[in-house]
Amino acid sequence: MRRALIFVGLLVAAGFVPGCVPGCGKSGKKREPVTAASSDAATTSDAGTKADAPSGAGVVLPPAPPLPSVPRGLPEAPPLGPISPEAVALGALLFDEPRLATDGTTRCAGCHAPAAGYSGAREPTALGRPNLRRAQPLVNAAWQRELGWDGRFSSLEEHLAAHLHGQLGAAIETAIAPLAADPIVRAHFERSFGRAPTAPDAIAALAAFVRTRYSGNSRWDAEERKQNPGETEPQDTQLRAGYQLFMGKAQCSVCHPPPLYTDLSYHRLGLIASADEGRGTTDVARRGAFKTPTLRDAARRPRFFHDASATSLADAVAWHLAGGVGQGADRSIVDPALEPIALTAEEQAQLLAFLQALTSRPADAP
Repeated sequence: MRRALIFVGLLVAAGFVPGCVPGCGKSGKKREPVTAASSDAATTSDAGTKADAPSGAGVVLPPAPPLPSVPRGLPEAPPLGPISPEAVALGALLFDEPRLATDGTTRCAGCHAPAAGYSGAREPTALGRPNLRRAQPLVNAAWQRELGWDGRFSSLEEHLAAHLHGQLGAAIETAIAPLAADPIVRAHFERSFGRAPTAPDAIAALAAFVRTRYSGNSRWDAEERKQNPGETEPQDTQLRAGYQLFMGKAQCSVCHPPPLYTDLSYHRLGLIASADEGRGTTDVARRGAFKTPTLRDAARRPRFFHDASATSLADAVAWHLAGGVGQGADRSIVDPALEPIALTAEEQAQLLAFLQALTSRPADAP
């Protein structure tokens, strides 16, 4: 019953109003396995009607929520392949599952916190090893064709398999085996894929969940939809001024063009405070270059830059406006397009207000 309630609670908040604390790397304690007998009370939907029981599982699951729609403000979604609501529901369960980790506490949602736009800081791995890079935001991954700060992964499935091994301490083939005895987990796999838990199906379910984590319908998206922009509140006027700075004088849109607010490319930031080659691991000519993160939900993040060396959005903006000076950056290899830009205090406030207005809201927000 407890696991089923946790799962339903996660799905109610999926994508826009999640309840995880930003930066939390641990879940606090191991979850107790749920038996088929203890799950009998969680066999009906909210409407009180029973869902179909997965064959042979002895467990009845509530219906999977429908697939989330692409929110307003985002481009048309690329083909996502055969993603089912049931696979996304399973992926949500696994994303918050600490038993996949060798320490029984680390979980995907701990580092890629939903409340932080599915991003985080630099939490240690399940084996206690320090991470060189912070947890990259996962929102709007559906539009990405190269994954990771250095873009070494050509598919989300490849990216997830590598990170499950590196961050949770064991290959997915090993990690998923103990969960096969959990009747609820098994029922989810049988409902989604028609068979007992397997590593490829676990990766497919996680990929389905991540691909449908959207960040859109922000306050700025609503402002852009106004029929008569001249009839605005004072705070909206500030947002529009910030947008003009973003697109013009501040030069932010060179690397962060709307509507995704990323060019999905790589730019040199001078290694910042860590000895990390970035894109140079796959392309020597691009040493020190890193993937441009989306600025959607940036105001929710606990840390900034690939090595988490900036602790606030204001600090990250100030670093860029200064032309890439500070945070331990090697100016000799910073992208030459990153030139110092002088903004007044009022202009900086307008720019920050605009960036904060890129925070996602519920899909039904006006």
